[in-house]
Amino acid sequence: MRLVFFGAGYVGLVTGTGLADLGHDVLVVDIDADRVARLEQGEIPIYEPRLSDLVRRNVRGGRLSFATKISAPFDSADAYFLAVGTPPGPDGAADLTAVMRASDTIAQTAKQKALVVVKSTVPVGTCDKVQARVAGAKVPLEVVSNPEFLKEGDAVNDFFKPDRIVLGVPSEEAGEKLRELYAPLQLRGERIVLTDRRSAELVKYASNAMLAMRVSFMNELARLCDATGADIHAVRLGVGSDTRIGKRYLYAGPGYGGSCFPKDVQALAALGRESGVRLTLAEATHAANEEQAKFLCQLVERAIGGLAGKQITLWGLAFKPETDDIRESPAVKLTKHLLEAGAKVVGHDPEAAANYVKAFEGRVSVRERDYDAVEGSHALVLLTEWRSYRAPNFDEIRKRLVGGEGKDAPVLVDARNVWRPQDVTKAGLRYRGVGVPTTTPDAAPRG
Repeated sequence: MRLVFFGAGYVGLVTGTGLADLGHDVLVVDIDADRVARLEQGEIPIYEPRLSDLVRRNVRGGRLSFATKISAPFDSADAYFLAVGTPPGPDGAADLTAVMRASDTIAQTAKQKALVVVKSTVPVGTCDKVQARVAGAKVPLEVVSNPEFLKEGDAVNDFFKPDRIVLGVPSEEAGEKLRELYAPLQLRGERIVLTDRRSAELVKYASNAMLAMRVSFMNELARLCDATGADIHAVRLGVGSDTRIGKRYLYAGPGYGGSCFPKDVQALAALGRESGVRLTLAEATHAANEEQAKFLCQLVERAIGGLAGKQITLWGLAFKPETDDIRESPAVKLTKHLLEAGAKVVGHDPEAAANYVKAFEGRVSVRERDYDAVEGSHALVLLTEWRSYRAPNFDEIRKRLVGGEGKDAPVLVDARNVWRPQDVTKAGLRYRGVGVPTTTPDAAPRG
């Protein structure tokens, strides 16, 4: 098939490249001329494992190309995919400006009957609006909903081995055409969810909100554990052993971030308000997530006796490993609280450091090497569990941090609960996790 993707972000670039790798001819269109030029030169503007090799291979094979506008032969495409951003407005509702602008372009450009596939995360009823928007086209255009479920950091694998593909279609013909498109992925049975457009649109929001709720609930429980002396690890094991609940997404941490969970939870709550149905769980999920950054800041402040004039090191600036995306990342939220309290912040991240520095416009600094970022700081906070942070040299960290012995020793705040407290205290450091008992090294001098 001949396919056009609007948007060269995570969704458009990964999905378009994946379909090109399955043998289709794909054009990815983006209004950002600089981004398009970089892609044409083989430079990938985002960090996503395995993606750069796939892009270069399919560009070399003539199946993948990039442009700022549609030209022949792609004005006679079989399907046009909307993979543009839907950022939150002031009230949390999704901004559909880019979706509607792309829809207008399709209506003005298409020269043959085609599908308009909405992959952007949009409120219920958006496909109906897009259908009305393209009604004036000279050729028949049928709008379908095909929400994406790509995890940043593992998006390529998610494309080729999806848990499910949701198809919201208004006709049997549209459903069969999409089944044909995805047939090489060899999906069978319930892994293809064929439904109406409005249900498909809601599936995406409901999925992300459900996962975000689990994260926020565990973080609230972790704060309760911190106040009562309980251990969130034991709570997780006890609760997760119930087969009705399961253990996935039950880890306490610094809160969720990224381009999906924060935006989609707020958009779902806004959709509820617009529809006269208050979604109190979605609203509470967002509120609990915002509270977690404040809790982490308080955790650091209590551990070192105030923040004004103190230097704090953050390891992990991206919202999750294997990405350079800092949107709504716990590091960004915590940094704002630390700066407001008068602290100096130094960061390190294998991929996201440049984006982090740019976001704070000179108010923070980063180091190229992880241990160098620790030099002269009063505390180290682990926020993103990159593999390189999982087994550090705690003795080296101890040498670089500022602090004395015993209760005055430097502190490590493990916001991901991945370090073993005994390894930390053995090096003469204090350990603070999220919802786990605190530990202090023996006050006796170390040999």
